[in-house]
Amino acid sequence: MVKYNKYLKELGLKEDDYPFNVVEGDSRYIEDEDGFKGNEFFSLDYSLSLYIYSQLCYFKENCLFCYPSELTLEQWEDILNKMIEAFKLMIIEDKTFEQTMHLGVKEQKIISKNKQKKINYGLRLFIKYFRDLWY
Repeated sequence: MVKYNKYLKELGLKEDDYPFNVVEGDSRYIEDEDGFKGNEFFSLDYSLSLYIYSQLCYFKENCLFCYPSELTLEQWEDILNKMIEAFKLMIIEDKTFEQTMHLGVKEQKIISKNKQKKINYGLRLFIKYFRDLWY
């Protein structure tokens, strides 16, 4: 389950934002017999991004006792920052659109393309180093 935390708060998310808000009596917010809540699956990519972003931020701040042997600590921190940035960009996607609405179509496409490159690169790093996320 995705929980509201300090890292999500730093992004400007609020406790009453999806998927943290709970609507009384709405079956989507009640755990089913398997322990899952329907609201987390409305946009599973978003829910997973919230979770992974928060976990990576916490990991970087509190669990950097070792790093992959082929890297230096500085390189590992840079890789973690790129992973974190990718998930952050996926979370704040709607806000980015609102901030660029006043720009022309060409400028919006450039910003969108650059953002997508950062997301794709960070996700590739996440896959590559997934088994190194331990201490």
